[in-house]
Amino acid sequence: VWIQSKKLECLMDMEDVAIVIDKRKLTRVIDNLISNAIKYSPSGGEIHVSGHVRADQVIVCVTDQGPGVAPEDMPHIFDRFYRSQDAARTTKGAGLGLYLARAVVEAHGGRIWVEPHSGTGARICFSLPRP
Repeated sequence: VWIQSKKLECLMDMEDVAIVIDKRKLTRVIDNLISNAIKYSPSGGEIHVSGHVRADQVIVCVTDQGPGVAPEDMPHIFDRFYRSQDAARTTKGAGLGLYLARAVVEAHGGRIWVEPHSGTGARICFSLPRP
């Protein structure tokens, strides 16, 4: 609904791969990352979801065109209840989504991180090991 009301375009670039995961939990992680991208993206923007296979891992990234993550917030955005000052003023939430995403990804033997993104926006990625 938000993606339609904000007139956002979601672009997908996913490679096929078979890995053993808890589908329900990993779907919630991806849903959370896309929901955050929608929440922080300006109307008429784009969200990119990409998945790439490497020799020993799968990497999934969600990139938006929102305000991005301030350098001082980057080390903390996966902390429990953490919300940047700007996010706390402008959006709703308890600050648990990225914390829970990290817990799920790490339980699968992976890792999650935020990358500085050129221009505006945020890019949050996670990796999962391949057997």
